[in-house]
Amino acid sequence: MKSSNPIALFDSGVGGLTVTKEVMNEFPDEDVIHFGDTLHLPYGPRPQKEVRGFAFEIIDYLIEILNVKLIIIACNTATAAALKIAQDKFEVPIIGPVKPGAKAAIKKTKNQKIGVIATKGTISSKAYHKEIKLLSKEVEIFAKACPEFVTLVERGKVTGLEVEEVVEGYLASLREVGVDTLLLGCTHFPYLSQVIQKVIGPDVNLIYPGREMAIQAREILSALDDLNKQPKIGSRTFYVSDLDNISYDFVKVGREFLGLDELQFKELPIFDKPNLTQGIK
Repeated sequence: MKSSNPIALFDSGVGGLTVTKEVMNEFPDEDVIHFGDTLHLPYGPRPQKEVRGFAFEIIDYLIEILNVKLIIIACNTATAAALKIAQDKFEVPIIGPVKPGAKAAIKKTKNQKIGVIATKGTISSKAYHKEIKLLSKEVEIFAKACPEFVTLVERGKVTGLEVEEVVEGYLASLREVGVDTLLLGCTHFPYLSQVIQKVIGPDVNLIYPGREMAIQAREILSALDDLNKQPKIGSRTFYVSDLDNISYDFVKVGREFLGLDELQFKELPIFDKPNLTQGIK
């Protein structure tokens, strides 16, 4: 494997761009590929076996066709369903958000009450429960599945009265039990962080593991001596599995979030769809 090979991230949709932003900042001289499985979003309500199958197809394509040197699963549901098996199955390093997220939450909490919000799939898997309890037996965990958050983000709705009403409906119970730390267990949720903070309270720590994942990626590549050794400005390429299932409103939000002049997606035929050359801006 060449040290100049790209780093890849994938998510169930385009919400994982929150992690891609951190990776782009951490690796300005590395080529970075983002893939969003918009054909099958959302992953949250799907059975773990089905999600695992999607993840394995994506990982196999990224390794065999795009020759990536490290893969970040920028999706908590896919991480819960596939990470441990994928790490044994594939030779390329693969990481996910659960472990770094749990560590960061435990580090921040003072009253030992941690809230975890995520998709139904992630909550039902108890991935964060298990990881947090491995690190601390004293912490109380209050979990809440928030499936509508993903829908809002994919529609490009991240602020406004509608968003505040939905967030209030989900988070009121966590506010009442007094959590002092709230772990955003879905890569879509940081887009809603402004509203989430307003609803849950200004003194509650919001934890999102994107930054920790980027640092972990650097540590792994450094240990393997696989950091890019060719001085250059890294390329950024954005793919999806279904161009027709992207909200133009979200593209606008994503472009602003990433600080890019334009955000262009291309369709990648991982799931035997035709390869379209046009993108959307």
